Amino acid sequence: MKLNLLPKIVDTTGRAKRAFIGGILVFAASCVGAYMMVSISSDRVKKADEAVEKAKTNYDMAVKIAGEADAIMLKPELRQMVVNTSLAKSMIGASRLYPDLYDYVKPYIPRFFRITSLSATPIDAKSCAVNMTGVVKDATEYMDVSLGLLRIPGATSVARSGFQKEDIVIPALIEIDNTGRPRLLSKNPIPDDALDRLTYYTNESVPTGYLNSGNYGDLNPGVTKGVRPGESLITMTVTIPRNIQTPNPRATIMSLAGSGGSSTTAATPTSAPATKTPAPATPKNDPPPTARSGRGGKAAAGDE
Repeated sequence: MKLNLLPKIVDTTGRAKRAFIGGILVFAASCVGAYMMVSISSDRVKKADEAVEKAKTNYDMAVKIAGEADAIMLKPELRQMVVNTSLAKSMIGASRLYPDLYDYVKPYIPRFFRITSLSATPIDAKSCAVNMTGVVKDATEYMDVSLGLLRIPGATSVARSGFQKEDIVIPALIEIDNTGRPRLLSKNPIPDDALDRLTYYTNESVPTGYLNSGNYGDLNPGVTKGVRPGESLITMTVTIPRNIQTPNPRATIMSLAGSGGSSTTAATPTSAPATKTPAPATPKNDPPPTARSGRGGKAAAGDE
């Protein structure tokens, strides 16, 4: 016994015919789609092959020219010319490093610090040491110089040396000096007895004329003034994050000659010699100047 589960409104006649026709239509659509896909893919492959052939022609030409250029560059005279040209450009570019560094530092040098020389030495590719030699009057100025130089933007450390100021001390009580009279540490005790004290002061050496200390009596132009009586010559070293490495022409040229003109090693960095100045630096309230081009270098602070 069969059960008819379809509703009465469903017509089951002609189902095989419709299914056959539908299959034929699906097959035809599949064939058309496959043909179109093959045709489009073939066109794209053909265009890609043409582009490859065109690029291969340019590639072969580039390889040929590069080979000819390498053959020319291997000639010693041409390689030497290239190295010399690169060295000259590097030296021209480095000619402003030290003057610009001095201009950058000068506004932060305290007015009371009368410098006599200013130099710089590269530490590595990111930092350098600025060395200053100058004159201060007392221990207070000796301390304030460090505070003033720490105002330089980026300064990481300040080292100082050379202060030789002798202060007045109150000595311990001894037999001839029961009152502890103030005196310089290098002087002998001052006696309490009036006659002995008169003899003490009489025996002291006192200048009787012009001392000509520190070249202040020299009227010749360009003479650096040194230390006056009562002053101290000190050295300050400031570490600044700034690259001032410059090419080393001698090392570059010697390496080129030693290799028969086949080396293009970069120039070895070197540093500039110390420079001197006869005038003190003048501080400014404005920000430090930026690097400028087209100016001649300065010897040290205060010589403009």
